[in-house]
Amino acid sequence: MSGLEVVQLRKVFGGVVALSGVDISIRLGEILGIVGPNGSGKTTLFNVITGALAPTSGEIRWQGKAIAGLASFEIARLGIARSFQQAMAFTGISVRENVRTAWEHASVAGPTRSRWSSPEELLEFVHLSDFGDAMAGNLPFGSLRKLGLAVALASNPRLLLLDEPAAGLNDTETNQLAGLISQLPSIGVGVCVIDHDMDLITSLCDRLVVLDFGTKIAEGRPAEVLNDPKVLEVYLGTDL
Repeated sequence: MSGLEVVQLRKVFGGVVALSGVDISIRLGEILGIVGPNGSGKTTLFNVITGALAPTSGEIRWQGKAIAGLASFEIARLGIARSFQQAMAFTGISVRENVRTAWEHASVAGPTRSRWSSPEELLEFVHLSDFGDAMAGNLPFGSLRKLGLAVALASNPRLLLLDEPAAGLNDTETNQLAGLISQLPSIGVGVCVIDHDMDLITSLCDRLVVLDFGTKIAEGRPAEVLNDPKVLEVYLGTDL
């Protein structure tokens, strides 16, 4: 089932074309990977989808509703959440208070049918129950990434956009995070993930989209995409 449709999306900053007529479909019930070299437009794509930036032209439809140009809070209320490249949290409060703040904000914003009965149950899902009383600023980096995931999930999204969730993690932490992300489609959360860790991407994603200089150059199953001559040319000299 198609949840999000991006049609001929274009974003221009002055004379720089960051996105050039990008078409992407993100289906609910799958994990889609977005890959490409630095500067290819991946984060700009997320910023436009979530309302942080207005598109220059093109369409974005969420479950049939046009959302291009809506404010970020309006898009979040429709069921689209995101994480950021930086591991973001309120460092001066506890892990539990971070999740509870996001949980209560979502409750005030509108009625939700949460997949978890409480913030504590959500902390258990991301394996942070033992850190509930710890100050967020004192968490090891891998746990801080999990906290960011919990905060995003507290808004009860139908679609979660993850921007380099494994950045800075070691292999063990990456595998733990991948295990959490892989469960999300089965509980009704579609996922779109940007990352440079190709082992993570190929093991986690059902489909890949490759961007280069703001243009989509390939789309399909991971094994097919990563053997595409155009993709190999873009990544020439890097280890896929």
